[in-house]
This record gives sequence, structure tokens and C-alpha cells, in this order.
Amino acid sequence: MTILDSSTGSRTHADAAPAKLYSRAQVRTAINDGATMTADEAHVSSYADRFAWAVTAVMTLLDAPSAPWGEVKNQHHREAPADAPADDDAPQYTREQVSQAVNNGIDLAAEHTGRPYADDLDNLVVNAALTLLDDPDADFYKVTTECYSESPRIVRSWL
Repeated sequence: MTILDSSTGSRTHADAAPAKLYSRAQVRTAINDGATMTADEAHVSSYADRFAWAVTAVMTLLDAPSAPWGEVKNQHHREAPADAPADDDAPQYTREQVSQAVNNGIDLAAEHTGRPYADDLDNLVVNAALTLLDDPDADFYKVTTECYSESPRIVRSWL
């Protein structure tokens, strides 16, 4: 049976599986792990500003997609970490929403930390985070072969 989705005007199958939703906690874990994987492979500190700002930007944009850089700065410079929201573990974000927050957050952080555009390290953070979102056990080999169709050695040479 095909139905018309009134919000998008597109046709869908009534028996189609509902879209998978992700929690804020899952996204936080994926972006942190993606940044750590990238830092490890590039032999740089995962505490480097480029990663810290990127994670803050992603998490800020997840809840407020059009948040200005000032809001990212406010979140980043909090005196104490904010308590996790009551709905932190509630699945509520589509993969598209997460992908937009990750891509836009990485781009925003690159722009405001002195890089005119996202570079290969930034792109690896994006690909690693989105891969880890779907497969929390993914490793660098899986990320490189699935996202780049290249060997880990080749991708590592770009870093």
C-alpha cells in the first residue's frame, strides 16, 4: 500500500520501516569518538582546539541548527559542564539532522579557528562520526574503506 506523506508530498509504503532515530548521547559519543579516532591517526592531541571546538559546535547545532557562533562560544566556555538534559537518551534526531549538525558544526569550527575551509582532518572527523553513529564498533579501517574506498595507508597519508 502506498500513502502520500502530507508534510513532504512524497509517496511512501505503509509497511516501510520508520526512520531510525538517535539520541543526543549517541551523537555525543559518535562525534567524540570520531574526533579521537582522527586525532590518533593524525598523531595529534584529541584535546587540540580544532577538535574541541568542532565537538561543541556539532552538539550546539544539533539542538539549534541555526545557532550563531556566539552560542557555540557560550557552550564551549561554560564554567562547568551542563547537566545532561532529561531527554539525553531519548531517540529524537534523524540521521539527516545529525549529518547536518556534524557537517555544519565542522565547517563552522574550521571557519572560526583559522582555517578558511574544512580540511582532510575535518572531513575524517565527519566520516568517522557518521560511521560510528551507525556502527559504534567501527575502526579506522572500516571508516576508510566505506567512506573513501581507499586503504587506511592512503587516507593516513592525507593527514
